[in-house]
Amino acid sequence: MVCIVAFIVVLVLSAVSAKYRKLLGTAWGCAWRRVTMRPCDTTFRDDVKNSLLAPLALRAPRLVRPASIAIEVVAWLMVLSLVVSLYLVGRSGLNLFVYGTCDKQNAQACSLAAQACSIDAGQPGFWESIGEGDVFGAFGREFASVGDTIATIPSRLRTWDAADFASADATYLGGYTAGRPTALEVLDPGCRYCAQLFRNMRDAGFDGTHNVTYLAYPIRGGFGDKFANSQLVATYLAATRAFEAERAAAGASNAAAAQTGDWYILEQLFTTQASDGTTTQEWMNAASAADATQRLQQWLTDDGYTADDVARIVTLTGSPEVAASLQHARDVVENEIRTVSIPSLIAGGRLHSGLVEVDTLRGLG
Repeated sequence: MVCIVAFIVVLVLSAVSAKYRKLLGTAWGCAWRRVTMRPCDTTFRDDVKNSLLAPLALRAPRLVRPASIAIEVVAWLMVLSLVVSLYLVGRSGLNLFVYGTCDKQNAQACSLAAQACSIDAGQPGFWESIGEGDVFGAFGREFASVGDTIATIPSRLRTWDAADFASADATYLGGYTAGRPTALEVLDPGCRYCAQLFRNMRDAGFDGTHNVTYLAYPIRGGFGDKFANSQLVATYLAATRAFEAERAAAGASNAAAAQTGDWYILEQLFTTQASDGTTTQEWMNAASAADATQRLQQWLTDDGYTADDVARIVTLTGSPEVAASLQHARDVVENEIRTVSIPSLIAGGRLHSGLVEVDTLRGLG
């Protein structure tokens, strides 16, 4: 390993001083043979070690052998450190290209990523597994994760069409307008960046240039949902869409033509404040299930739904079709869109991971 480290040092020195360039060819020849598992056929390795050990040989000859061993150990550590560093840089760059974050397990930990709530991997991290003694599992999951990222590359090079991922009973912010392109947001009702993206879309007039729809995806944590009541809100959103689909099938309304109650719920959740001065979203994340349920039903009433309408929506929250709708949304996010950041927005032929700024949204119009 000494000749590999020496080659790297000579390579750096030759970039700043011509006197080292004559050693570069020799250093490379020796390093290449070591990389290809062949013995070095030059005296370059010995010359390097001798030059390092010569002063010690004059002062303390007995320390030459231990020092020689130490040089080899340090050289091995330096080479391993270089290999690991290159791997981490390569993996981070690949994740950044594919997922918009350099860390799949924690999108918020990457300073280069857009602001987002991270979809946790659900598996212990590499060093956590090492600490638990699961060495084979740690390396197995690490390489499987890299393989999964590589397999996802082709999907990121495609032209994205939001309509391909919209649910069958999709509703639209402000109602559906023929001729406009479709945009789809993957959101968690409890994620503050989803609330900010909703406000950004309003500020950008994005709903005036696109048919904006959504998939509700409550992020799961280690002990349930990442945000309390996200699943409850998502269930009411799905039940309201199912109710509007029933009315449309009966000819009582056209759910696609006008803004529906699920969007009213999102608007109240993302844009209003609670009585204690916090945002309504913060209140919802801290509320009991009973209080959250009461607030959701009150919002439906405020939006013009009758008592019978609300009762039917409540009934639908426990229906198989709503459960299937929620599971379908989860399957689409995890197996087709394959994002690790919430929110994610499909618009303008691209998948945008994390919070999208107002100016970017205007550019997509």
